[in-house]
Amino acid sequence: MGVGTKHNLNIELGDSKNLRGVADFTFNKINGVMKGSERRNISGNFNLSYRHKKILFKNIVSIVSNNSEESPYGGFGTYARMNPYYRSHDPETGALLRWAEPSTYTANPMYDAQIGTVNKASYLDFTNNFYAELKATESFKVIGRVGISAKRSDADEFLPANHSTFSTSTYLNNELLRLTRGSYRLDNGKSSNFSGDINASYTKNIKEHFISANIGAYIGESMYSAYLHRAEGFPNNQIADITFAKQYAEGSRPVGLSSLNREISFLATANYSYNNKYLADATYRLSASSLFGRDNRWSPGWSFGVGWNIHYEDFLKDLTFIKQLKLRSSIGVTGNQNFETSYAVGTYRYFTDANYGGFTGAYAANLPNPALKWEQKSDFNIGLDAIIGPLQLRADYYDSRTENMVTNVSVSPSTGFSMVKDNLGLVGNKGVEAYASLTLFQRREGFVNIYGSIAHNKNHIITLSESMRAYNALQEQEAANKGNNRPVLIYKDGMSMNAIWAVRSLGIDPMNGQEIYLKQDGSRTYLYDPLDLQVVGDMMPKARGHFGATAEYKGFGFSTTFRYQFGGQMYNQTLVDRVENIDINFNVDRRVLLGRWTTPGQIAPFKRLGTYQTADDPMAYQEMTRATDRFVQDRNELIWGSATLYWELPHRVVQSWKLERVRFSLYMNDIFTLSSIKVERGLEYPFARTLSCSLSITF
Repeated sequence: MGVGTKHNLNIELGDSKNLRGVADFTFNKINGVMKGSERRNISGNFNLSYRHKKILFKNIVSIVSNNSEESPYGGFGTYARMNPYYRSHDPETGALLRWAEPSTYTANPMYDAQIGTVNKASYLDFTNNFYAELKATESFKVIGRVGISAKRSDADEFLPANHSTFSTSTYLNNELLRLTRGSYRLDNGKSSNFSGDINASYTKNIKEHFISANIGAYIGESMYSAYLHRAEGFPNNQIADITFAKQYAEGSRPVGLSSLNREISFLATANYSYNNKYLADATYRLSASSLFGRDNRWSPGWSFGVGWNIHYEDFLKDLTFIKQLKLRSSIGVTGNQNFETSYAVGTYRYFTDANYGGFTGAYAANLPNPALKWEQKSDFNIGLDAIIGPLQLRADYYDSRTENMVTNVSVSPSTGFSMVKDNLGLVGNKGVEAYASLTLFQRREGFVNIYGSIAHNKNHIITLSESMRAYNALQEQEAANKGNNRPVLIYKDGMSMNAIWAVRSLGIDPMNGQEIYLKQDGSRTYLYDPLDLQVVGDMMPKARGHFGATAEYKGFGFSTTFRYQFGGQMYNQTLVDRVENIDINFNVDRRVLLGRWTTPGQIAPFKRLGTYQTADDPMAYQEMTRATDRFVQDRNELIWGSATLYWELPHRVVQSWKLERVRFSLYMNDIFTLSSIKVERGLEYPFARTLSCSLSITF
């Protein structure tokens, strides 16, 4: 379990109604599961506002500093592979051993933590937003905003010469390679964002009629750049600085990437209601982005919605326990941008390792696509909001379609490229969502409330382009690769985007321990054929949601939340990696001994170890376990996500201290997970059950 401490400090200052300032500071520290792992986060927010007659000025500053240091002991998966008879310390002297198994030069991962290994990262994020508001009349006002943000990040990873990475026989037996032991990786990144918007709004009540309108404009620019340097060859374990490296890592050079995006948009909205019973609103947005091709820079978006407050009708006025009963519906189209800058623009790179007549040459690095369009999503929604006595209810049905999906498309090798970004396909989503909250107890001294939600979604591919069919062909080639042991992504008309594709399996043959595959024509074979791939499951659950409770009594409070899902499937990769495709030289799952086929006539869930022959291929071999429905399992989960316990000091006590509010809180997350599937978690980076405490003081 990870242990964390969290401290909050909140200060409010104000000498008059015109000037007010609020400062909030948070310090959070988490020690991870593995020894030495640590996260430190410091954040601060300061809000200052000044009002004078019809003008309001407000400035909000946010600063976040984060420092993390990974454990020098490495990933937990390394220790899970170690055989139980390996030794980490000398049994006589207690000294830490260099080799866990000297005969095979198997490195001791605990040794790596004692030789100066470094793996740390940090970033500093600064954001400032300035607002100005002019309220010309009671009905008309103008709001302007200018925002800037900047982020700087750094990461260092140093592996000394004696690190287990360089303990292979290749390094140990090669004199030249021995000089290149030790590595340093240095990452630097920076990003900045500038944005501004202005909105003018008008509101007016005319008897039973309410009218409001807004027009606005937005402009923004975001930039990002990152650089990576790799070096090798360090004479000893104490030099954790890249300037002491012998050379750049073999076959590498400084690399970097950058992106630049500019966008502009215009917005108009209108709202109308009659007697607060009948509601209507409309929105139109016109946006342009430099991410898209020059032929399709602009994309329009719109929406229209209506609502009916039934609880204001005369036939429900006498039913006082119905506080709200609202029926609403909306329809609209929105745009989306979710890729890097250069995908639609032709870019070039220089040849850095050669020149021509003293001149540097260049080559095309990206194929331009001036016709690349915005990804557009059309939505239809109908819903109900209700408050009936102690019950609150919200329910929605939606039907959406995503057109012009932006994805990778294979192109002819004669173009000089294998993939480009293009618009492909039409995908539909339908579903229902519902949320309910029930107040069981409500008094002056406290309350008890329970709540929960449920959601069901189903997606399917409506149309698929020929380019995407070419992508499927590449995926089928990947499935044919004998070194691939994972399901591939294949998209077909009418199928789910989350479908699991694999070959049907009839289990393990009791006579020889080999897997029996079911072909498309119904025949049986021992040979894996990617042409027999079919849908064997869907990762999308039938339903998912959350539930929980909140309660408070005389200053003591408690809240908790659970998450759940059921009805979906999952490909259990743990069984493939830890039971069947294993290296018996290292520690393995106990099911390798208890669940694998060993003798003729045995009914076993896992295939045999060693080599074997088939009638189709008499050569002895052991093929890597491939993607079959033998490892597709139903996924039903219940997760206790969080729990909070707090105590708020009595108001009379706080006032005597010249304070406004004092609250002490304890918080814990990821408390437990119950699942129908047993999978390994935390092998690379251990997950942490964080226990935090906070003290909030308001002056």
